[in-house]
Amino acid sequence: MRNQLKIRKAAALLIGMQVFVLLMFTAQKKGYFIDEIYSWGLSNGYYKPFVVSYDVFGRWVEGSELQKYMTVQPGEFSYGSVFYNQSQDVHPPFFYLLLHTICSFTPDVYGIWQGMVINVVAYTGCLVMIFLTARLLWRSDKIALAAMAVWGLSPGALSTGVYIRMYMTVTFFASVSMYLHVKMWIKGQTLRRLAGICLVTFLGLLTQYYFVFFAFFLSAVYVLGKLKDKRWREAFIYSAALIGAVGAMVLTFPACITQLTRNDEFVAQETRSNLASGAMLATNIISYISCVNMDFLGGWIRPMAVGGFLVFAVCLWKGLKREKTGSGAGQGRVKLCLNVRSPEDKAALSLTLALGGAGLAVAWAAVVPGARYIYNLYPVMAVLATGWVSRFVLWCLGKGKEAERMNLALLAALLILFVRGYSQGYVQYLYPENEERIRLAASYQQNYCLYINNGENAPLTQDLIELSAFRGLYAMPKEDIVHVNKILEEKGINSGIVVYVDTNEFWSSGYDGEEVMEELKTLTGYSRYRLLYSHELSETYILE
Repeated sequence: MRNQLKIRKAAALLIGMQVFVLLMFTAQKKGYFIDEIYSWGLSNGYYKPFVVSYDVFGRWVEGSELQKYMTVQPGEFSYGSVFYNQSQDVHPPFFYLLLHTICSFTPDVYGIWQGMVINVVAYTGCLVMIFLTARLLWRSDKIALAAMAVWGLSPGALSTGVYIRMYMTVTFFASVSMYLHVKMWIKGQTLRRLAGICLVTFLGLLTQYYFVFFAFFLSAVYVLGKLKDKRWREAFIYSAALIGAVGAMVLTFPACITQLTRNDEFVAQETRSNLASGAMLATNIISYISCVNMDFLGGWIRPMAVGGFLVFAVCLWKGLKREKTGSGAGQGRVKLCLNVRSPEDKAALSLTLALGGAGLAVAWAAVVPGARYIYNLYPVMAVLATGWVSRFVLWCLGKGKEAERMNLALLAALLILFVRGYSQGYVQYLYPENEERIRLAASYQQNYCLYINNGENAPLTQDLIELSAFRGLYAMPKEDIVHVNKILEEKGINSGIVVYVDTNEFWSSGYDGEEVMEELKTLTGYSRYRLLYSHELSETYILE
């Protein structure tokens, strides 16, 4: 009992330390990815899912009006609005319902802390699930603590935690599902555990569609195992319950059918195309290897591969030598091969197969290469990698101090790689470079702004926070530049004008910034212009 209390205190201390590290990185966050702006907008725009839903083109709009898209206005708390907005987008609504609820307590206000309330809770929950799963699976408190550190302190986990999107929430649901399945593999199927799996499946699918891949392979491996053991009744009850959970999700958000089958949306179309052809498989696999390199190996995958191979070879040689000589028999030998009669070994193998299947499925379907689509698999990877490596070391070196020192050395090396990853900027979604753009935009807040855009939503969303600082905004396509003098006369503008040009050819209008500015300079009679800053989708100038 005293030892368990000690372990719980150690786990609580480690969790607290890791949450503190997450908050330290959160404090360094200086900007938002475009999808993070969508998080607030889709949650809080009152039956207006996008910036362009506010009729911002062809008229002067006060900068402060744009913030209404990201905030809950007095009297506009409505889950119906969230469901409507998400029916017009490509994601299910659960994360947005959570964010809308939190934002409703502070009307007309948005801030990173609103999203971080959700993320910190989910991040902490993941740590707890990792600890419980690893302790159950590997029968070791030390491995459980190590698995928490392997995931929680990695740049990958911290990137998930500072990203104001649904990925941290869905990672939590994946971790809960992992734990409950491992518990059922080891301790048996009960109504309570099955109900928990159904609930997290329902909520996971209602949070992010990519949850389906991990849920499917967990279920498939579980059911196949039951069929192999001729436990037909348990397999049937489990399958019926999970189908019911999926059906409940569809009934709760029937727009999911439309989202997955629509022909007028790029992501839905490309996802179906990938599922049919697997055209992105090789690209995504290479991308995910690169992501794991940055998120866990500090960008040193090649030297780590060489060093890991040498350590593996030495340990393997010592292990084979021990097997041959029979040395260390009194030290509690660990078998390297799986014990098919052990429920823990069956669970470890089953979880490994589910992880492999889910990873390949995501690589097969994903439209855009990026780690966020496999963030929910990282806790599973941490639990399995920590356990399998520890088991191999114990087989090679026995249950003595030599094995403990090797495990500690490997863990210390990994933590050093994490620190290197921090220094290399591998914790993503912080955008330190955005601080200068916000400062420049604020220095021109008394100026009016023209936004040259062919009705595209994406660039306006990306630049929304900067745009809201200006005195007024007029958005128009390039073809309307000929009317610029009349537009400026409406406000009596005779000083410098801030001009945003939508320049991305893939996601938006694809205008040439220099060409647009030359035309504006000629028409207005202004003497010069200069580039202030640029984003992925736009360039910003001052016309003087």
